[in-house]
Amino acid sequence: MQKEEFIKKIVNFVEKSEDNFVSDEDAIYPNLAGMKIYEVPLVGFARADDELFITEFKKKGIIHPEYMTPLEWLPGSKTVISLFLPFTKEIKNSNRNKIDEPYESGIPQRCSAEWLHARIEGQIFLNKITDYIQSILENEGFETICPTTSGKLHMITPYISTWSERHAAYTAGLGTFGLSKGLITQKGMAGRFGSVITNAEFEADIRPYSEPFEYCTMCGACMMKCPVSAIDQARGCALGKDQLICGPYVSGSKLPPHGSNQRVRYGCGKCQSGVPCESGIPPKKF
Repeated sequence: MQKEEFIKKIVNFVEKSEDNFVSDEDAIYPNLAGMKIYEVPLVGFARADDELFITEFKKKGIIHPEYMTPLEWLPGSKTVISLFLPFTKEIKNSNRNKIDEPYESGIPQRCSAEWLHARIEGQIFLNKITDYIQSILENEGFETICPTTSGKLHMITPYISTWSERHAAYTAGLGTFGLSKGLITQKGMAGRFGSVITNAEFEADIRPYSEPFEYCTMCGACMMKCPVSAIDQARGCALGKDQLICGPYVSGSKLPPHGSNQRVRYGCGKCQSGVPCESGIPPKKF
């Protein structure tokens, strides 16, 4: 299959699927029914045997020695397909306030209702996108695996797992890391990542950068937006965000089941909203 044709199929699926819109039964507020979640995605390709996967990411302090390479996930694999799904402007704008009103009386809400939908319903749709990609390739006779939906993904430590969507995206040329540990792409940081590993061979994209933090200007905007001071510019880009502070705050924001599907929602995303890298690569400081 031609690479351009393959990307077009993915883009069309995102743009035309009804699952890319909040349904009436899931809407936290009636006015959010029909809200679009994602804009046009970025799609990147990396070689499954790229040295970053094989050697670099297994180093302690990068990811972990127990990190699984694409070849360990799928022996004989040739390509890692990485996706970045940018949130719509409506979702990003909604989450710029420091404090948000709770949608149920007495229950604290740490991000906008729109952002909650983007995080939860957005992830559900992202899983459907990777399923769709797998179906395209498997119908052509290729093998595939999506680590995050395979049932084989496991946590090595509380904040490190056997696969990293951000590191796959970095390898596939989609972006570089920022102070808040998110990945800054051409369409910014506010969105979600997914990936599929396959033995189908696509030409790898050339990474337009040479350093892992190349796009981050260390402006400190994400640090100032963080409600629990989990980000410290003084520690440098690699160690700027303390997950031991961030993680409990986000997981502690879980709200009671809501809607006919009784989904539990939680989130924050303040370090991705209203910052210079929200929707694109920030201009370099001179």
